[in-house]
Amino acid sequence: MTVRHGWLRTAALVLALASLSACSSAADHATSPSPAPAESPSPRATTAVSPSPRALPGGWEAEALPGRLRPVVATTDGTRLVVSGGAGSGDDAEPRLLLRGERGWEDVRLTPETGYGRVASLVELAVAPDGSVVALGNATGGAHLMPRWTAWSGTLDRVDEKPQVFETFGGPSAGGLAGVASAPVATVIGSWATSPSRLSPAVWREDGGRWLRRTDVGAFADRGDVQALPAAVAATEAHVVVVGTETTTDAAGTRQAAVAWRTSDLGRWERFPLTDPAGSGVSSGATDVSCAADGCVVAGWVGPRLAGWRLDRQGVERLRPPPVAVEPYVARPRAAYDGSCVALAAGQESRDLVASTDGVRWRAMPVPQPEVTDLALVGGRLFALAPDAGTPLVARDDACRR
Repeated sequence: MTVRHGWLRTAALVLALASLSACSSAADHATSPSPAPAESPSPRATTAVSPSPRALPGGWEAEALPGRLRPVVATTDGTRLVVSGGAGSGDDAEPRLLLRGERGWEDVRLTPETGYGRVASLVELAVAPDGSVVALGNATGGAHLMPRWTAWSGTLDRVDEKPQVFETFGGPSAGGLAGVASAPVATVIGSWATSPSRLSPAVWREDGGRWLRRTDVGAFADRGDVQALPAAVAATEAHVVVVGTETTTDAAGTRQAAVAWRTSDLGRWERFPLTDPAGSGVSSGATDVSCAADGCVVAGWVGPRLAGWRLDRQGVERLRPPPVAVEPYVARPRAAYDGSCVALAAGQESRDLVASTDGVRWRAMPVPQPEVTDLALVGGRLFALAPDAGTPLVARDDACRR
């Protein structure tokens, strides 16, 4: 999803932002949009009856979205497609959260409490099977046009903004947010500057509507000359799962390795190396994760190739998708998994997408547009989101047929 931007920032950027810290709070107060009236939340109602999907080349169909919607995240509560983002611009901007039901799209009731919440786009979203929701909104503002994060939580009946102080997720020490989880424990994962030249994994836990940050937590923390940076978050019934990279710098040089971490309580963490760069000499990265009740599928890259892994109670299994070229360090492959089917998209500047029901036999299904930023599997139907394309949401029913 930081905005799926939880990757390495340079020390120069941290130092440059630090010079703004003396005036950021005052500027934020002075330039914040007027807050929305608390007594007038947006109602939940059917936005429109969705027209029949329009056929596209290659077996895909274009899915109509409500007018003005700029989608950012496509996910599922297990049975329905859920899309978040924003609509409008300037003072007319507003956050949007929608369900796709049998009769069409429905708006989930959102209650903003601050000026930035009123104009935010919901750029991070997690929905549990019981309907509980955690989301993060983002708007640009203040004298320095810095990202203003807003925190939201609730259910698919109503989601409320929970006001936070500016430095909760932002400010000169912020390193980016990787994603959120709504169950088994509400979670925000990102990175934070723990020294003028180093970012470390950061974990936020909700406590009475306030998000509290910790760094250097268990096996999720940096280890000596190893710098860990998270990239994406998802959850099973029992665990929050985070994927990303560990960068090692020593006498042999610098190398990067894909890794996953798992926790049930945000206190104790298990670490799962996905590759062994020390033995192979090839760098790797994990960029996305999608989970079902019993396990997760991780998307990433190993050298110049698309890669995938399955993580469950038994450990890590390397998937073997057909050769798909990606650009190391730059590529952002995406994953979807529903417990019986897996789909992997190359993501950046690529139309390549492959799917499998057993991790052995794969089908290649190039998407109609490149830059796929999210995938979701709902009732066997595969949805691919490319927000900047002329048809931002496309789908097909046969992705996982044998």
